[in-house]
Formats: sequence, C-alpha cells, structure tokens
Amino acid sequence: MTGGGTPDGAASLDRPAGSVPMPPTRQTPVYRWLSAMLRRLEMWLRSRGGTGLRRTIQVFWAVLAGIGVLLLVGPVINEPLSFEDITSSADDATETWIARSFDADYTLERNADGRLEATVVETIEVLFTDETSESTVERVIATQYEGHDLALELTAASLDGEQVEADVRRGPTQTTIVIDAGEQLTGDHRVSLRYTLHDVAYVGADRSSQRPQQILQWDVFGPDWSHAVAETAVRITVPQELAASYDRQPSGGVAWLLLSDSTTLTVDEATDDAVVYTLDNDQNLPPHASFWFTFRFAPDTFTMPPPSFVFWVQVIGPFVPLALLAISLLLSVAARRVAWADARGREWFVPESAPREEGTPPLDARLARAVRVAPLVDALTAYRTHRDARRTRALVRAARRTGRLGDLPAAWSRYLGAPAWREQFALGLRRVPKGFVRDAFLGGTIAWTLVQWGLVRQLSHQVVLSEYWWPLAVVAVTTLLAVAVLAVTLSARPLTRAGALAAEHLRGQRLHLSQTLAAERITAKDRDLPYVLMFQPPRQARRLMLRLLDQAGVTEKVFADPDFVTGGRLAVRVGAVLLAAALIVVAFTVPASTRHDPDHFEILDDVEGDYGVYVSDVDIDATLRTAADGRAQLDVVETLTADVDSNLRAIPQITRVWRDRVDGHDMQLTVTGMTVDGAEVPFDQDRLKGYAFAQSRVFDEWPGEHTLTVSYTLADAAAAAQVDGQWRDQVRWTALLPWWTTTWEGVDHEPEHLRVALAVEDGLDQQLIGASGWIDDLPHRPERPVVPFEDPQHPTLDAVPDDEDWPSASAYVGTQLQFAAGTFAGPSQQEWLGAAAVASLPIVLPVGAAVISLLCALAAWTAGRRLRGVARDLVRWLPPLLAVAQFPLLGWTTGDMYDDDPVLPVALLSAGLTVAAAVVVLIKTRRRGR
Repeated sequence: MTGGGTPDGAASLDRPAGSVPMPPTRQTPVYRWLSAMLRRLEMWLRSRGGTGLRRTIQVFWAVLAGIGVLLLVGPVINEPLSFEDITSSADDATETWIARSFDADYTLERNADGRLEATVVETIEVLFTDETSESTVERVIATQYEGHDLALELTAASLDGEQVEADVRRGPTQTTIVIDAGEQLTGDHRVSLRYTLHDVAYVGADRSSQRPQQILQWDVFGPDWSHAVAETAVRITVPQELAASYDRQPSGGVAWLLLSDSTTLTVDEATDDAVVYTLDNDQNLPPHASFWFTFRFAPDTFTMPPPSFVFWVQVIGPFVPLALLAISLLLSVAARRVAWADARGREWFVPESAPREEGTPPLDARLARAVRVAPLVDALTAYRTHRDARRTRALVRAARRTGRLGDLPAAWSRYLGAPAWREQFALGLRRVPKGFVRDAFLGGTIAWTLVQWGLVRQLSHQVVLSEYWWPLAVVAVTTLLAVAVLAVTLSARPLTRAGALAAEHLRGQRLHLSQTLAAERITAKDRDLPYVLMFQPPRQARRLMLRLLDQAGVTEKVFADPDFVTGGRLAVRVGAVLLAAALIVVAFTVPASTRHDPDHFEILDDVEGDYGVYVSDVDIDATLRTAADGRAQLDVVETLTADVDSNLRAIPQITRVWRDRVDGHDMQLTVTGMTVDGAEVPFDQDRLKGYAFAQSRVFDEWPGEHTLTVSYTLADAAAAAQVDGQWRDQVRWTALLPWWTTTWEGVDHEPEHLRVALAVEDGLDQQLIGASGWIDDLPHRPERPVVPFEDPQHPTLDAVPDDEDWPSASAYVGTQLQFAAGTFAGPSQQEWLGAAAVASLPIVLPVGAAVISLLCALAAWTAGRRLRGVARDLVRWLPPLLAVAQFPLLGWTTGDMYDDDPVLPVALLSAGLTVAAAVVVLIKTRRRGR
C-alpha cells in the first residue's frame, strides 16, 4: 500500500513507520467555489461589523418572519367582501354621501397600434346628508385588469361646474381620485370626471360555449363602491368597425348580493360611424352593488399589451421563496461539505491496540458516527454497568433491532439524544458553527417559509385552492426544502482539532481489531466488544451480538420474560394499527353504496349554460339490437320541444347527463349528435361526477321555440347480473335521472309531456325473461323494483311529470331487460362480483369489526389475565383500534342515509358493540400476569 509516494512501512520526515496515510478529501469544483464565496461573504460581513451587525441582520430575519406570520394569521389584504360585509354596509349607507344619480358615458375605440382605449365621462349627483361630515369626494377605479395596466389618464375633474385639481393616488391595482372642496360639504353637489383607460379587453373564453374571445367586461361602479345609488345610466358608443367584430351580442346588468338581472344590449342609436347602447336603472341600489356590461369580440380584434409589472409580481412572487430556498439548500450543502467540514488532524494514523484513556464506548460511537450501531453500544455499556432485568431486556431488544430499516428513525433519535452526544461538546471534541452565513440559513429559511405560507393563505381568498392546485404544491415543496436546509445546517457539528485526533485514534483501533480478527474470536465479556460492534456494518453487528447473547443464555432468559415484546407480538400490534388505518382509508376513498346517488340537479350544479332551455315535451326513442361483435347495442334519440331564454349571462346550451355505469359495468355511451331545428350544432362529451355528460357549444343567443335532438349509443349495453342465484345478461338503461325536470323548468315553463319508447330487434323480444320492465327506482332506495311492460313487443311509456302515478320526476326513468346468460357477448361475471363486493363493504366492514371485537371480548372475559404474549396483544389491541375505526366507518355508511333505511340500526349497533367490546378487553387485560 502506498500513500504520498512513500512505500508502506517506510518512515518519512512527517510520519512514523507503519502508519497509514489519510489524504484530504477532495471536493468538487462547484462545492469549492460556493464554499469560497460563502467564506468571502462571511469575512466581508465581519470586517464591516461584529456583534451589532449580526444582531441587525437577525432582527431583519425576525421582521421578515413577522411579516409572514402577519400574512398567515392577520387580516387578508384586499379580501373579497362577504355576504355579511355587504349587508352591514347597507345599514351604514347614510354615513357617507349618496349618489342621487350616476351617469357614465363610455366611448370605445381602437388606436393606431390596434389597442383598445375607453374614454369615460362620469357625472355623479352627490348628496351629503346631515349624518356626514366630509370635505372630499373619492372615486376608486380599477387600474389592473386581467394582468393589464390600464394606465388611467385623468384629463378633467370638476365640482359643481368648476374645474378642480384632483389628487390622483395610484395604488398597485387601483387608483383613487380625490376631489377636495377645502370645507365640509353639505347638501347636493355635482361631480364630473373625464379619464381614459387603455387595454381594457383581455383574452378569455365564453363560460358557456368555451369559444376563445377578446372580452371587455366592466363594472362601472368600480372595485370599491360603498355608496347607495338612486338612478344609474350608462351609455356606450362603439365604432361600426368594432361592432362588426362581435363574437356575441353585448350584454349588461345589475347585481347585488344574490339578486341579479341581465339583458342583451340593443342598439339605441346608430350612425354611419358608430352604434350607441344605453343601459338604465331607476331602482335604488345599496352600497357595493354591481352595474356591469360585457362586450365579446372575435379573436385578434385588438392588439394585446404585454403583462404588467404587477402581473409578474403576482405570478412570480409566490415562487420567490421557493427559488431562494432551493439556492439555500445548494449553498448549505456546500458549506457543510467544505466550510463546516471536520477539522484536520494528522495526515496519518497508526494501529491502536487499546481504547482512548479519555474515551467511553458511547462517546466513541458518536465520534465514529456509528449512528445505527450506537444504540446497541449504549445498551451493552448500560448492561455491563448494572445487569438488572430491565437493562437485559433493553440489550436484547437493541440487538434485535440494530440494522433493520424500520429502526433507522429511532436509531437517529437515540444517537442524538444520548448524554454521550452532548459530552462531545463539553469536552471540546465537536463545535457548533457560528457566523453570519449560518444565521442566514437558519433565519432566512424560517422567514421565507412563513412568508410562503402567508402568501398562500392570502391567495386562498382570491382563488379556489380545490381547483387551482399549484399554490398548495408550491408551499409543500417550499416546506420540504426548508426542512432540508434546516436539517443540513443544524446537523453541522464538525470535529475540532482534538476531536479529529480522537477520531484518528478510533481509526487506528479499528485497523488493529481488523488485523487481529477480533470479530471472530470476541466473547461476550471481552473489553473490546463495544468497539468491535461499532466498527461492524449494522447487520453484521446484530448477528454478532445475537450470537454472543445466545451463547451466554441471555436471549432464552429474556424471551421467557412476559414484559419482553417479541417479533410476533410486535407484528400483532403493527397489524392491528394497519387494519384500523386500512378501514379508515376505505371510508375516505371508496364511495359508499348506502348513500343515495346524486340526482340530475346535483350533478349539473354550477355548470355554465345549463339554465335557460325550458323543455315542455320529451320524446325518447330507443332501439336495442345485437351488434356485429355480438354485444348489445342501444341506439337512443331524444327529441325535445324547448323554449330558449335570452338576456342571460351564459348562453343557454343543450345539456344532458346520463347514468352509463351500472353495477361496475361501463356501457360505453357515445353521443353521436345534437341538432337544433334539424341543424347540427357542435358539442363536447365528458364525464361529470361519475356520469356521462354532454353539452352543446352554441356561440350566440338563440331565443325562441326550437326542436332539439340528442342522439347517443350504448355500445356495450348488457352486463352480467346474478338474480336468485342464476346468471343473466341484463340491460339496465337509464333514460332520465331523478329530478330531470329541475333544469328544464323556468318561471313560466315546465315539462308537460314525457314519452319513452323502446323497440327491440326481431327475436330478442321473445328472449326476455325475469324482471324485465320499466324501472321504478329512487336514488335512496336499495331495492330495484320493476314495473312489467304492458306490451313487451312495443313497450311505450306515456306520462305527465306532475302526475301522482308512477313515474314521478323524483325517480329514474328507464328500462331493465333480462336475457339468458350468453345471449350477448361482453357480460362479465367477475365485473358484477367485484362491484357487489365493493357495494357490500359499508355493511361488511362495520359488522366484521364488531364480530372480531366481540370474539376478543369473549376471550378476555373467559381467560382474562391468563392471556400471555401474542394472544394477549391480539385481544388487547384489536378492539380499541377497531372502535376508533368504527367512527369514520359510521359516517361513511350513514353519511347520506335516510332515517328509515334498514342499514342505519345495523351500523349504529355495530359501532356500539365494538366500543363496548373495547372497554371490556381494556379492563380484563389491564394487568399483565407472570
């Protein structure tokens, strides 16, 4: 072996004969460069100031952390007004001035650069009541809009006809124009403003048709209108060239709280150059009302501006802490590898036959960084000091755990928590790094993480985090990076010069024990046993210690001790915890079959465009046939007579939803077409809350009476079903979901006629068996009753939805057809069995948990304190954990259950019996016998 160019065993000027060289660790160029940069920064800061500067920087991090805490728990900046905020502001309307009238004149034009400009003239008749004591009139206007800087230019302002110099206060997202009269204002006054807004349009899509557009959507009152208004009038002038670029007719309206009204704007005046729209309201409006208009233009009508600076701040801001912490992690690792590395001792070491005089096995295990073996060394040292039963059990337990993957967290905890770890610092063998850089890693990491959490909390009031996942993802990654930086920084405990020399001694001792084959000849009483263990790989150390304990008879003695937790007992405890956790996971992830299925209205809730198509007559024709591949195919055509409304914010669309998955079988529903008065219209098909969903994409208003058709195909309509112990091929077709009338109703409209007709291919009608007929199924009813067809060859159902006779609008409308097994290709018995198993879980799991708990309680009652080992742990651990799991299972099973559901008492009884069994076993097994 050679080192430093000197043959092994040969003495040099610097080291003795027989020594082993220790060349310094060579770091990567990147780490060396980063560490050198950090050192230069540390030296530069120290040259500029000592303790005072360091305290100042620490105060800076504390202030930044305080800002993060304020963002996290303090008031929300620019929080949207809540329902209570608005209703309470209406009570205080007389505390500020009232607008007797609000008149606004908007002139739209496209400038030479192709960008949209709006010139606005506002005239406000202001009344200052006796309760007010103000000398100013403030008008707040949004100046950041969908990422654009509107660059507001105030060109004129007047009070009672006199030109005044207004104070324009520009904020990040809005501008406040203040007109100061210089004295308290009373009575009526007239305020006039003239200003220009730039780039008011933005690129978006119609909420209903999903068609790309350039949209001008504006609230004339602005973002902070806290005044009551008696009359409002808005006039919008649009050049003819822009009017020709409409993608949808303009609209406008008024809204306050849950009340709103909208209308399609019609041309009030027209010239060769422009068209004029007028929107009036003569009703009193409370504070914080909204008076809006929307113009939708075809794409590329305007040249869009680049995003504003505020936009980039809002977009990039949440990622700044993430980026800084990523850089901090790299720098902290570089500092740990170089700047905070262990001190250098000698560049060689020699074999050592004896331990250090100042050392102890636990202390030396920390110097040797034997993390996974240190607990075993500690237990062995404690056992040799005082050989009582507790320390004997601890030694055997430590020997059995050493080297196992599951013991790693506990090994680290015992490694750092032992007195020997702290003793290193008391003896000066290790040190805690200090300085400006370390303060930055610690203070900056905590501060930026708090700021990140605060930003997300503030952002959560502006966006729905259930729909926009990235803020939560960013804060999760930021937190993980912060934990990593803190772990690297706080765990940096480099060896001092004395510690490095002690570590060199341990290297020499390891070499000596290796050369003398100590691991093969060691005995349980040997003085060097702790050092042989700490120098072995963890698994080899475990095997060596267990062999020595077996030879000494210690293991057999400990295993006979009832207080010792064996592998079997540990497996029982872990298994019980995992079983309870699995039940809880199932309760939160698997849909419960005992809950009622969502109805038509619940599924389509919040779907844009589902309202405004009022259907009066429903005719549904279906044809069942055998496809070329042998599968059952059902072709359906729905013909609807409907009256389509106008003056709605969202364009009314043909919206349909179907149940296409029954008993775990996907019937492969495909919508083949939608027509309006015989003309094809575009549509999208998707899935919504577990149901097949389709919606047309009509691009503009289409009011009036129309005939609509929707056609679709179930390409694999038949599924396997077990009925009275026999397998059958079953087609269960749901034409309409419960409460199908809800979204087709209007104020003066409701469905009046329903007709469902089913034609069966020649020959198939002769093969119908069993419960074939019209389904009479409610969403919450576990039974599946069927009304037989009056004419099986030509089944047709005619009904009026509001009839008391079946079918009612609250039930499913459709058919169930049963055939002999093998009639069609495709039905799978395994598919039905799997769905049945999942459907039975809400009953099987609570009842099964109760049965297991009762059996354990019976064993505890009869055997009691005589139970030992695995049997005792099984009886004692299972019922309490199953009782804990019964609570989420109970909520899962009964979440949407009706009071008369027969499953309800079963679920309640199961939970009660499990809790009672848990109490019994805890009492009967509370003391361990010997």
